[in-house]
Amino acid sequence: MALKASMGATYGWRARIGFVTPSPGHENNGYEFYLMAPDGVTIVMTSLHVTELTQQQYNDAVSRMGVAVAELEDRRVDSIIQAGVPLIVTRGWGFEEELLAEVASQTTIPFATDIGACIRGMHALGMKRVVMLTPFDESMHRQLTEYVGHAGIEVVATRSLWPSDEAGMSRRYGVSTLPLAEPYHAAKELYLSTPSADGIWITGALMPSVAIIDSLEQDLGVPVVSSMQAMMWAGLGLARVKADVAGYGRLFDHTYEPRS
Repeated sequence: MALKASMGATYGWRARIGFVTPSPGHENNGYEFYLMAPDGVTIVMTSLHVTELTQQQYNDAVSRMGVAVAELEDRRVDSIIQAGVPLIVTRGWGFEEELLAEVASQTTIPFATDIGACIRGMHALGMKRVVMLTPFDESMHRQLTEYVGHAGIEVVATRSLWPSDEAGMSRRYGVSTLPLAEPYHAAKELYLSTPSADGIWITGALMPSVAIIDSLEQDLGVPVVSSMQAMMWAGLGLARVKADVAGYGRLFDHTYEPRS
């Protein structure tokens, strides 16, 4: 949506949403945020400096979460979202609650995770049997499938768009430059080949996704949840911003209710 600015107001006069990214480079996160952002809502970003997809780096990143939260608290944000499902999922079911409690002991700013927002989004839309499109490998697919299974969501088919070396792109970051047609057709084909599915989950916020959600929902008649969409939904809800976000999926027709 078109951005607007008033000479007499700060850019984030309505809400400033803190966003903790895994990697230092994050071009798509900011861009997709502003595609969806209501007037007066801005993003404040910091990084956990993940440069390699290893468990040690994930663990190190989580250990820096307190520093990232403190940075965003200094920037006076209204809510904080942690991006990157592997950081939580690789630590197993139950770790998210530990992290939420740890952050709550540090700040009163409401906080949510990528995986938590996705799960709550799928619950809000009644999604129980989903196809999952990601930029991850099969090992991560297994961990994601097991993790959301604890939340009553069955992943019935998966597909990865992780680029191969033969494509001439970095295996780690090549997904950030995929043309939108690739995730659109991959998600569509995956869903159509899985008759038992009741929705589509696109995770991995580095991969472009939000601009295809509305088309997928119109063409297939089923709900779609993506990481960046779900994190925006959660960020707005935690900041107590109620605004129409049109063109980015049915999820925004539902109210995100902060945890009591």
